[in-house]
Amino acid sequence: MISPSVIAKAADYRERFQTAQPFKHVCIDEFFTGETAELLLRDFPPFDREFARNEFGEYGGKAVISDIQHISRFYAEVYRYLLSPEFLAAMSAVTGIEDLHGDPTLFGGGTHENINGQELDCHVDFNFQIEGGFHRRANLLLYLNREWDPNWGGAIELHSDPRQPDTDQFTEFNVTFNRAVIFETNEYSWHGFRKIQLPQDRLHISRKCLSIYLYTKERPADEIAGPHGTFYVQRPFPERFKAGDVLSSADVTELRTGYTRRDKQIEMYQKIEERLGRELEQTRGYLSEVLAATKAPIVGFARQLGNSSGLFHDDWATGNVVLQFRAERPVTGIVIKGLIPEQFPQLKRNFEIEIAGEVFRFSLDANGGFDFWCPVEIASDTTFEVRLRCDAAYNASRAGQGGDERDLAYHLNAMELSHEPRPGTPGDVERGSSR
Repeated sequence: MISPSVIAKAADYRERFQTAQPFKHVCIDEFFTGETAELLLRDFPPFDREFARNEFGEYGGKAVISDIQHISRFYAEVYRYLLSPEFLAAMSAVTGIEDLHGDPTLFGGGTHENINGQELDCHVDFNFQIEGGFHRRANLLLYLNREWDPNWGGAIELHSDPRQPDTDQFTEFNVTFNRAVIFETNEYSWHGFRKIQLPQDRLHISRKCLSIYLYTKERPADEIAGPHGTFYVQRPFPERFKAGDVLSSADVTELRTGYTRRDKQIEMYQKIEERLGRELEQTRGYLSEVLAATKAPIVGFARQLGNSSGLFHDDWATGNVVLQFRAERPVTGIVIKGLIPEQFPQLKRNFEIEIAGEVFRFSLDANGGFDFWCPVEIASDTTFEVRLRCDAAYNASRAGQGGDERDLAYHLNAMELSHEPRPGTPGDVERGSSR
């Protein structure tokens, strides 16, 4: 269905895509074969108000149908093609993004129809497909408008930073028939279009687009952000408004409309924050219970008592771990075994291990495994406390590695308790030695 000429020029399009500003994109005319584009337009569904609810639950001027396979027999063929290895390989060839995946649900995508008066504020798209855990990587917007004057608005705009209107730079493309605009989606791929304002004799026309979103299982670590929805930025204050000018009734209407939309978006984000805040508190409570019940990797005859502190379920430790034990046999020594991965910062680390009130100190000059021997004398049936302190922790997310938000000091591999009589005399053992 993609035009053979597009495949033939894939390397050229890929170079243009990779070097484009304000972010990676490419505009390709005659993207699909002529027959495919004609049939897409022929079967494009009429505007249906039931598919035109906006983020606030209100009926608007944009209708979206994601379930395109039920529009017509031809759209069912297109649906299957968009998920095919042939199409995905072609999109990888054009963009340079390897291992692209389609979305069987076409969530947020499908046919998009915008009627007179509709506009789309600059926004960054949602970045994650929760089902399957895929990263959203690219948008393909195929336009199906035989007649479209740029003066009518509706041109797709790609912005550098709409939050800074004085320095914002953007490029725009008219939405002409069988034109594809493909761009990478990330945390700065701002895009939108200005209000559609059709002449009176063209009010029957609408802005038609087939929107296709592409995903990958992985993405570069420095591009990973937490899963989020779509972020919008309202249009800046109109440049034509100047001090000393008298506002017309149309100006007042425009300002009131803008303020109303802004207030609704603020209200929407407030409700989202309130909902996420409740979910966060519930999750924190659950995690606190889980972490409190976390058991240390003990080898030997002892039971962990009560709640732990500073130790995670996967045996990663913070810089301050507190544990309570009861010895089931006399303890003559405890070996603390752990690991500091090579990717952690290469720092000298100082450890302080307190067991039943006795303090042992160790230092590590290099990352890797460690094995600290702490000779102690703990009688059977005695309750004792172990505190493990380390003066350096690492947060992968803040270091730009993505994923883990925890402050981690090391991985606790084992706490091995010795119950055999200590060889030699107490004077033969140096407190705080690393064996």
